Amino acid sequence: MPSSPSAVPTDISLSGPDGEAVPVTALAEEGFVVVQLVRYFGCLPCQDWLSELDAAAADLAASGVGAAAVGGSVDYQARWLRDERGIRMPLYLDPDHAFRAAVSADERLGLRLLNPRGAAAYTRSMRRGFRPQKITRDTVLAPAVVILDQAMMVRWRHVGERIGDYPPLREVERAAVELAERSGVNPDGRDRRDEARS
Repeated sequence: MPSSPSAVPTDISLSGPDGEAVPVTALAEEGFVVVQLVRYFGCLPCQDWLSELDAAAADLAASGVGAAAVGGSVDYQARWLRDERGIRMPLYLDPDHAFRAAVSADERLGLRLLNPRGAAAYTRSMRRGFRPQKITRDTVLAPAVVILDQAMMVRWRHVGERIGDYPPLREVERAAVELAERSGVNPDGRDRRDEARS
């Protein structure tokens, strides 16, 4: 849903699947970006939605919107998604949940982990060919999606109420493209207003 713009501190550091340090600003260096916040990279419904987002990444890029996923854990699961499942979009680790807190998506599910619709989401993902990985401490986190602009402002946010509670991808795509178009940014990241003045 649309969010009152709030800035992500630019001193947050993420890491890549191979342990390399990545500044949080890398998320939006090319412009608007859809960021999936997975509970952990082995979570079945998280893998499922991540795969859909990865498949949509080329179409999003054509509209000037990037795609990435951030999870608290764990690096070997992120590498498995990249190397074995063929995920191409960037995957980042946020073990201290600094980024998740900065975008106001650090809510714990608590008793909502027991919601039967969460179990149903797991079953659907298994039917689609996904297999669970080792459960980590981050299983308690809520699934979430945010859209950032190039200034690292949160422009849209969804925080799930149960396991697998991700918004329809088409809704997220539509919101991201509309935000990018209203901002006046070309797919190559250049400001249309600057081009008009040149």
